[in-house]
Amino acid sequence: MNDHKSRHSWAYWSIPILYLTMMILAWHYHPQVGRPGIILNHGIAFGLLSHTPSGILILYTLGVMVIMTFFLVRWPFLRLPLSWLVTAAAANWTDRIIWGGVVDYWQIRPYPYIFNLADVILRLSSLLLIIEALRHSQKQDSTSRKSAASSRSLKP
Repeated sequence: MNDHKSRHSWAYWSIPILYLTMMILAWHYHPQVGRPGIILNHGIAFGLLSHTPSGILILYTLGVMVIMTFFLVRWPFLRLPLSWLVTAAAANWTDRIIWGGVVDYWQIRPYPYIFNLADVILRLSSLLLIIEALRHSQKQDSTSRKSAASSRSLKP
């Protein structure tokens, strides 16, 4: 039970730290947009939907954040990965509102794409979300099997 509570507190106090770090990096790199390896991405991951109006992407991101926040409240066992997903989405959403696109500033050669900290957090938290959901599902299956076995043993 203590591990469960420590994961909840970790989820809550990591939100402002991650968000502020992502925003500080965006503010730092924004004046350098146009230099090699620093771009203003008007689309989503990998530049997809770059011709979609910014307002549509802002509304879409807001909708996704609302849905993830609903699940964040509803499924406490997924609080850490969902809080990181919402935080990274909020950082990219803020970039999009302020500058009309997301500031991307890291490129690891030979990987051809340029990305930012929010992109890294989105991928890591998505992986963690899958792992945590599978772990929870296995726990539920194990509990169901134990419950079924004990109810069978009580029958005459």
